[in-house]
Amino acid sequence: MSLIQRDKILQYAKAKPHAEHEYKEAWEADVLTVGGKAFARFGAYRDGRPIVTLKANPEKALILREAYEGIVIPGYYSDKKHWISIFLDVPFEDILLFGLVDDSYALVLVGLPQKVRDSLGAPPSEPKV
Repeated sequence: MSLIQRDKILQYAKAKPHAEHEYKEAWEADVLTVGGKAFARFGAYRDGRPIVTLKANPEKALILREAYEGIVIPGYYSDKKHWISIFLDVPFEDILLFGLVDDSYALVLVGLPQKVRDSLGAPPSEPKV
């Protein structure tokens, strides 16, 4: 994936309602949050390869890791059950990645305390991921 595609996906994540972007210098990573909780992290793997780390339904995460072996891995520096990391230097469909950003955002949003969700105007429904 080119730097242009990475930036396109980063911009997509930044455009989510109430998403906040911060560059964490200590991590050398762009972090996207909603309600103070991270839903996407753009950084580098230990070998320097670019990755994005996203929250995922555990069952879906397992399926993705099997279907895209070597591209989708357990979350780097994250809970391996609930987070996945995707290498951005290999071919991967943008539309699928956008959907995974949507899933991550929805999972984090629904996990926020109701008071925070109310302040964001978030619906009280469960995510469909």
